[in-house]
Amino acid sequence: MKMNSLIKVISLSLVIMLIFGLVGCSSSKPEPAKNETGGEEETKPEATITSMSIGTASVGGALYAFGGGFVNVWNSLGISASAEVTGGSVHNCNLIQSGEIGSALISQGAAYQSWTGTGLFDGQEPNKELRAALPLHPSFIHGWTLDKNINSYADLEGKIVCGGPAGGTSDEYNKEILDILGVKVNKFVNTAFADAPNNLRDGMVDVFVSSMGVPASAVEECAATLGAKIIGVSDEEADKVIAKVPFYAKMAIPANTYSGQTEPINTIADVNVYMFDKDIPEDVVYNFVKASFEQIDVLTAAFAGAKDMTLENVRTIALPLHPGAYKYYKEMGVEVPEAAMPID
Repeated sequence: MKMNSLIKVISLSLVIMLIFGLVGCSSSKPEPAKNETGGEEETKPEATITSMSIGTASVGGALYAFGGGFVNVWNSLGISASAEVTGGSVHNCNLIQSGEIGSALISQGAAYQSWTGTGLFDGQEPNKELRAALPLHPSFIHGWTLDKNINSYADLEGKIVCGGPAGGTSDEYNKEILDILGVKVNKFVNTAFADAPNNLRDGMVDVFVSSMGVPASAVEECAATLGAKIIGVSDEEADKVIAKVPFYAKMAIPANTYSGQTEPINTIADVNVYMFDKDIPEDVVYNFVKASFEQIDVLTAAFAGAKDMTLENVRTIALPLHPGAYKYYKEMGVEVPEAAMPID
């Protein structure tokens, strides 16, 4: 009996060891997924976003005001956000490319040139980090002055001109436009648009020129307190510029956009887009795009031009969408243009 009992104990021990051995040989991680070629797909770790920097532009400009509205949208999602003062769209493209910010408000013209490494970004590596998300407002090329003899861009010949901060989109765009038109100014100076009232009043600058959404607070302050005149780009001038820079479109600043401006002002404009770094997680972008459309009243309270952020205007986007944005537009039945189809 003792021998039989011993054999049973030994047998039971062997079975138990075998069971634990098999369990120990199995992996707690799922096997890597196979791609179409039979190789292993790369497993991307989940990322948690707790904060978001939004590149805008100079204080007093439309992008800065709009960025403040988007801070509220991010906060509603439980994500801390900040509207960063930058040199504008050109600077914002570079900041996303270098990984210094996760998102920015960028004129599509600047984004396109950054994407292709042309124009204002000639000689730089094409910026393939950019992904589009929201169609925003048009940035109108317009200026404001106290000089009654300035009525169009051709009249800036021999004048002291300010295009805002050095290297910003307004500065670069307006220098390019004046070069195309063959207009030689006395000199360019650079300062924040918020300094416009004092500079115009003191005669330090003859005219400020910009590429901004309307109404821009810096322009309105000058129009309301100094009686500044708003100028645009004539049809003839527009034809010359568009022949060289095709992302512009002829548009008009509606009458009564600014104090004392009783007639529409013909000019050219460039559409702005909310852009992301391509590495921002899909679900984060999806939730943000969805919340932005649901909170259009919050955005309009921060910047009146937010009314142009519509599903219909997704058709104006000419760069690849972030997958998160594309997912939302697909759910909403929006027809996405070929140029905006995601590549990730």
